[in-house]
Amino acid sequence: MAKIPFKVSARAGKLLGRENFSNPEGAIIELVKNSYDADANNCFVFFDVPFETKKNKNGKEYQVPIKEKSVLYIIDNGEGMTQKVINEHWMQIGTGNKEKDFISEDKRTKTGAKGIGRFALDRLGFETEMWTLPKKTQKNQGAYWKMDWNQFDDSDKVISQIEADIEPISLNLSEKIKSIIKGNTRLEEQIKNVSFNKGTILKINNLKDSWDEDSINDVFKNLEALIPPKELKIPFEVYFHHFQNPDEFGEVNTAFFNDYDYKLAANYNAGKLKVDFEITRNEFDIKLIKEKYAFIFKNKKEPYDLKTLENKTFKDSKPIGEILKWEFSDSEKKQLVNIGSFDLTFYYLKQSNSSKSDYPYPLNTISSSERKSVLSKFGGVKIYRDSFRVRPYGDPTNDWLKLGARRATSPAGVGQRIGDWRVGSESTAGIITISRKTNPLLIDKSDRGSLQENDSFDLFKKIIIGVIHQFEFDRTKIFNPFYKHFKQEKEAEKEAEIQRRAEKLASEIIEKRKEVDEKVYGKKKGTVDLFQKEQEKEEKKTYEQAFKDTFKAIDEEKAQRENKEIVQVRALASLGLIVSSFAHELKQIRNNSSEIISLEVIYKHLISEELKKGIEYKDGIDIINLLKENNEKIKHWVNYSLTSIQKDKRNRGALNFSSYFKSLERNWKKVFKSKDIKLELVDNLKEEKYSFRAFEMDISTIFSNLINNSIDSFESLKKVQNREIKIESSIKKETLEFIYSDNGAGIPKVFTTKEDIFLAFTTSKKNRKGDEIGTGLGMYLVKSVIDDNNGDIDILETDKGFKVKIVFPIRKK
Repeated sequence: MAKIPFKVSARAGKLLGRENFSNPEGAIIELVKNSYDADANNCFVFFDVPFETKKNKNGKEYQVPIKEKSVLYIIDNGEGMTQKVINEHWMQIGTGNKEKDFISEDKRTKTGAKGIGRFALDRLGFETEMWTLPKKTQKNQGAYWKMDWNQFDDSDKVISQIEADIEPISLNLSEKIKSIIKGNTRLEEQIKNVSFNKGTILKINNLKDSWDEDSINDVFKNLEALIPPKELKIPFEVYFHHFQNPDEFGEVNTAFFNDYDYKLAANYNAGKLKVDFEITRNEFDIKLIKEKYAFIFKNKKEPYDLKTLENKTFKDSKPIGEILKWEFSDSEKKQLVNIGSFDLTFYYLKQSNSSKSDYPYPLNTISSSERKSVLSKFGGVKIYRDSFRVRPYGDPTNDWLKLGARRATSPAGVGQRIGDWRVGSESTAGIITISRKTNPLLIDKSDRGSLQENDSFDLFKKIIIGVIHQFEFDRTKIFNPFYKHFKQEKEAEKEAEIQRRAEKLASEIIEKRKEVDEKVYGKKKGTVDLFQKEQEKEEKKTYEQAFKDTFKAIDEEKAQRENKEIVQVRALASLGLIVSSFAHELKQIRNNSSEIISLEVIYKHLISEELKKGIEYKDGIDIINLLKENNEKIKHWVNYSLTSIQKDKRNRGALNFSSYFKSLERNWKKVFKSKDIKLELVDNLKEEKYSFRAFEMDISTIFSNLINNSIDSFESLKKVQNREIKIESSIKKETLEFIYSDNGAGIPKVFTTKEDIFLAFTTSKKNRKGDEIGTGLGMYLVKSVIDDNNGDIDILETDKGFKVKIVFPIRKK
């Protein structure tokens, strides 16, 4: 049987060149990357684009670039090419040499791998000339190569019929470049200290695009965003010039941030499954803090003490499981290892000196205009693979980490609660460095425009978000004590203002009464005996207290009106958590419970008296009874949902916990029975007289979420055991005290700091991919309610399960 080869048409080359690079800017970037791969220390991009003047209909003059006379130069001092390299590699489509030998002699990881980068030349112009001088050449022996890209338009030709011209030449690159720049003194000054004992000149003639000023400026901006940032300390400099506008451009400078509020430098070590990070706090006015607020840091431990804040920078290291709050299996561990190690440098730059908070945080003054300018140019978290930018990550409209969406879900101020604040994308900048060698699962798309968004990329993003949250947590941890201090000051000022107003009114009443006494009884001011003075003093106190109580009642009524909505939202959130936890069970029950009564009637009617004696009939009745029981469960959950938002539970009032816990036990009875859970209530409040005012919804939020977590904990146990929940209530001194405990799985090990369970959106419930399947709001809501009712919650040590103590201040009757 004869064998025949495939033939590739010239059109295939056209597709590779003209259609693989979606825009001319991308084609230029590709050629600059080639210079980097060739170990060049310097790369020059020159535009020689003459203009002609035309007039519009109104007679106004404007300039139009002349495409036919336009020329683009890409010049570098890289390794150059011999004729052999040109023949065997440059002229071969899809060469795999960069894929096999992806580390250059100067230890750079090459950015290209597909062997099609040279077809960027076809995308840019109809003709290309190349002068190249290889390293270690003798007697300046170089090569001249010329290509007419119009050949690819001949549909009758196959790729092997496309030819380029090549000849050996004696080449002095420096002199050749001088002839190109045509005596431009500024350019001559820039190149005079650059060594050109090797390198390449690419001249692209008869450009295919109309390069107006805006287009040329776009290329310059793209190069700024794409070439290696100065933070990477790579010796690769790019210069950009437009011959017709010689003063407009110059060296391409990349991002280098020295004015920032926070800097987070982190390394994900995939082998050890840990993250080493360094945080620099540059936001605070240390002098002011030491003068006025040093007491806030009394007894604070590192790294949240005043000394560390003064030093600005501290280092830490955490296992990736703790950062992600993920207890992963061996297969999931393998995923985390296979992602590969990478580095992240993250900056936070707020854009205004003003704050949404009313509190005067001791912060350094910033220049808003400068920061906005820097962020507009270099903002966004960008990915660099082997030192070159991967687009579009970190572009102005590309919030690929969804920082804005995270911010929307948690709009709290930075100091309100620890760990509850989220950074927005508009105030961030960052550099993530990955490599083909260490991160092989982060794969380029075919057009090299971005990364394939597979499972590995999703996990990569989760790790980055987890690391960024270390900064978010740290910032809230520093701000929170200031917030509490200023809040207390504000409340004290409010109390003092109420006292002042009460005293003023009381004094005015006393004075008015004296005037009345003088008119009625003829008493003169100042003729008051000692007994009357004491009487007036007591009378004034009575008035003051009455006015204070009135003012406070008005404020409390106003706050209650405002808090009603908050309390209801909080209760609805808790209800949503509970319903979502039992969603699967409810769907099963719902699907089995329709028309149960009708089914029983029909079943009994269809079965004969003889068959009713058999075991099959009894089995049928048992199934119907099971469905009826499930139907009752649905009714229970509906009733629970409705009673949870009853109007009387949305008003603050005196709360009797003995009655409340009886109601709680009744509401959860069927759920506990279905899940074999025993609830033990130890009520030591029956004979006690106390006053405690609260929203019943708030108290339900606390205990419903605690119970819901206990049920989840029991479900996660891998062995059969008794399931027990215990709530013990008592009065200790002037506080109500509740001990809640269960014998479940306890706090997951990923919470090395146990108090982290109270942070918003923090959950250890994950699927096999590490996606959060819990909301992370349950214990956050518990802590919020307790804080709002001036209470405290402490996690207690226990041999097994989970145990907390909740206390509320009260007044004994």
